[in-house]
Amino acid sequence: MQPRPIHTLFLHLFLMGFSIGFSQNLVQNGGFEDFVSCPVKMSNLNKDAEHWSAPTLGTTDYFNECSRTKLGVPMNFKGRQEPYEGAAYAGLYLFAPRDYREYIQVPLTETLEKGSRYRLTLFISLSEKSDGAVMDMGAVFSEKPLSVHTKRELSQRELMEATAQTTHIKQFPVAGYYQDKQDWMELSFDMVSKGFESYLILGNFKSNAGTSYLDGQNPSTKEEGYAYYYLDDISLTYLGPEYKTDEVYVLDHVNFNFDRFDLQPKAEQSLRDVYEHLRRNPNLKVAINGHTDDLGSDDYNDILSRERASSVAQYLIDLGLDKNRITSKGYGDSKPLDTTLTEEARRKNRRVEFVMTKFEDENP
Repeated sequence: MQPRPIHTLFLHLFLMGFSIGFSQNLVQNGGFEDFVSCPVKMSNLNKDAEHWSAPTLGTTDYFNECSRTKLGVPMNFKGRQEPYEGAAYAGLYLFAPRDYREYIQVPLTETLEKGSRYRLTLFISLSEKSDGAVMDMGAVFSEKPLSVHTKRELSQRELMEATAQTTHIKQFPVAGYYQDKQDWMELSFDMVSKGFESYLILGNFKSNAGTSYLDGQNPSTKEEGYAYYYLDDISLTYLGPEYKTDEVYVLDHVNFNFDRFDLQPKAEQSLRDVYEHLRRNPNLKVAINGHTDDLGSDDYNDILSRERASSVAQYLIDLGLDKNRITSKGYGDSKPLDTTLTEEARRKNRRVEFVMTKFEDENP
């Protein structure tokens, strides 16, 4: 039997005391409420909206109710639209003649953690004066801000040639065209971080030929139309680590003090992450395995390791996990991670691991 690979998870920590499932927004100024100056000119996002900029020569707009020009809220040069929340939003072309495109980019509050899952959500509304509608909205993450000398679409090829490392383009899943000119439509997807993502770029990364476009003009009109959209309330939230079944994970921040089996305070968020994953995946069960260092007798270490595994299992049960979905076992000092006789090695060996597996069908 091949040994399973051991992965140490560096689990994301939130402020203690926040409720389970709550997560802060990692997009700076996601609602466009913070601004440097009240908008008075079009193509003004770079100068007026705090943190936001355009990664290409496309000229994205910023709208705010403080403006007394055509960039006001709710009335502006593209029609009438109340904000989804607050007093401001951005506006950009997702489709226009000759493949003209506009994009927005923003720094995240922190670089994303490799292997962790995040949810990107935004709200979109078609402007009243648009000729048509699209169903193509995408996102790209990069290690640093992009500055691409083009007014056309940011294709995958353009991104690969950029000086900054970027993710592949990810499209928002959708059932139909974004054609609502009255209400806001919610778009969302989940992703797993590669560990370098520090900036978010949004827009339509396809050419006109590759875009699904619903033309609302007179059919006899041969000219290409345009689809202009308002964006608001953009958020990126942490969901937890990306756990795989049948792999051994060392619980981060669950390294016990010598001769103790009580949980340290920093361990609680790590365990809440595990609980949340199990809650969202009811077809999984979890085995908790406790370990000690090499100090003490074999009998004592066996008891201590069982107590350590049991304390973790009980914490998960107290959070709401069905006790039939969890088992715990102690291995004493028989499976050290580090065999060097140092205090650092012993600290690492005083640990708890877990393995998630799927329930087996008892009546196949």
